[in-house]
Amino acid sequence: MRMGRMLALLALIGAGAGGLAEAQIAVAEPEYTGEDRIEKWTGKTILVVTPHPDDDTFTSGGTLAMLARNGNDISILIYTSDNAGSNDPRMTKERLAEIRRAEEEEACRILGIPAGKITWLGYDDGMLEYVDRRELTKQVAREIRRHRPDAVFSVDPGAPYRQWHKSDHRSGAFITVDALRAAAWRLYFPELEQAGFRHWSVPVSFFYYSAQPNYTVDVTEVAALKARASAAHTSQFGDMLEKYDQIDLEKRRKELAEELLKGQLKPGANGRVVERFRRSTRYGS
Repeated sequence: MRMGRMLALLALIGAGAGGLAEAQIAVAEPEYTGEDRIEKWTGKTILVVTPHPDDDTFTSGGTLAMLARNGNDISILIYTSDNAGSNDPRMTKERLAEIRRAEEEEACRILGIPAGKITWLGYDDGMLEYVDRRELTKQVAREIRRHRPDAVFSVDPGAPYRQWHKSDHRSGAFITVDALRAAAWRLYFPELEQAGFRHWSVPVSFFYYSAQPNYTVDVTEVAALKARASAAHTSQFGDMLEKYDQIDLEKRRKELAEELLKGQLKPGANGRVVERFRRSTRYGS
């Protein structure tokens, strides 16, 4: 993802994505004002299901950092190895997959999530929609049943957004909500039940990249941490997409983190940095 697009994305998240939501035809649900605030959670189990090893950081890094600090158990499930997003003539899919894996592990380390909590399904970048849907849904349903999370974070599959989601985001979003439903019912994939993966109904989901967010998390206190974690995905930015160069990598990351942090704090946000999600308790619908 190019620098301009990334800064625009983080600025959009920081501003609450209000302009984007206003452009939608469907009516969004009102802002959640209940007492069950994830900012106060302790001892919960969280499963993040993400198409690529960067979407989780860019959209939810602040919230995940706060959850980790508060003693919640966070696991990351990644659909693809993100092994196609480079135009470097020297790059191979195998090398890029290794780079992206290392970047995700570093970003998660910064946020407080150990590398051992990351599971890679390992599908090719951009090709998720061509994977057998039944098998993929079963894989994710198994992971949901295995972790038995109190909450799932994933891409919003909502109707307004599917019009322009990139392919892995679109496919991953729908597979995730299909898997949420399949995990909740015993007779979906009975072979999972027989293998000891008992059915599990996830109480609540938080969808990022949402055109209709209804849940706002103030992450100002961990904004610098999120910027550092986002900058760990160095190969996703600017000239690194055309020519990957590890020289002065730490210096690059420090400078990039400073730029990203400036991009998050935009006038009109009252000096606060927020992340916005669509909160759902209906199997992801």
